[in-house]
Amino acid sequence: QQPKSNNTEERQPLPLAERHAAYSDMLEHLTLVDKHRDNLLGRGLSQERIQRNQYRSMPETERGRRFLAALLRSCGHELLGLPGFRTYYDSWTLTGPNGFLIPVRDKNGLIQGLKIRRDDDDKPGRKYRWLSSRDMPNGTRSYSWVHITGDTSRKRAFLTEGPLKGAVASYLGNDALFICIGGVNAINGLPAAIRDLGVTEIVEAMDMDQMTRPEVRNAILTMRRAIQKIPGIRYSKYTWDPAYKGVDDYLLSRVATM
Repeated sequence: QQPKSNNTEERQPLPLAERHAAYSDMLEHLTLVDKHRDNLLGRGLSQERIQRNQYRSMPETERGRRFLAALLRSCGHELLGLPGFRTYYDSWTLTGPNGFLIPVRDKNGLIQGLKIRRDDDDKPGRKYRWLSSRDMPNGTRSYSWVHITGDTSRKRAFLTEGPLKGAVASYLGNDALFICIGGVNAINGLPAAIRDLGVTEIVEAMDMDQMTRPEVRNAILTMRRAIQKIPGIRYSKYTWDPAYKGVDDYLLSRVATM
């Protein structure tokens, strides 16, 4: 194992335009394996939407990960400052668990960062994690960026947790505008994202486990107060049958019924 002393200083990510360009090329060079495609289809997404959203599988071998890093460098991309990439002695490589990648975009469709839906289901509380190389040699931390998906011309936006959940709910809801935070406590960039969109109504569509988990409910209350301080915003709450945990699950059940 390489010593951690090889330049593990806290590093800020590259500017958004550079991150988007590097991640976009990275996704173009990756594929989506059948088990991950089946997972996404089972959530209610179409083949066309899966392709458009650019979900891709993580390379599973170290050789494949090093080859990907070398390919990106040969295309002129800077990996120093790109979350997920690190050096192993003199070679650049991609780090992170096996799973599929979820692009997290801003209102203009630029990729701010990537989340991984992990293959190992033995950690139910950690199914999703940011692609990050924090505390690794020449690595870079990731932030909990806010994901925007759906029709950005709309004045009503639904608010939920998780970029994949929001993308599925948006698709099943006829391209409804969704604002997706990385976690119930990850609200630092949320007010700014809401103001930038220019919406006039926020509809809370957080998971129904808030009814049984006080820590989740308290975090949502904190989030709610922060949004209600934004001038000109109407705030309401969307509720559904609690047999369905997430808004994506509920909308999928409605589509199946129809």
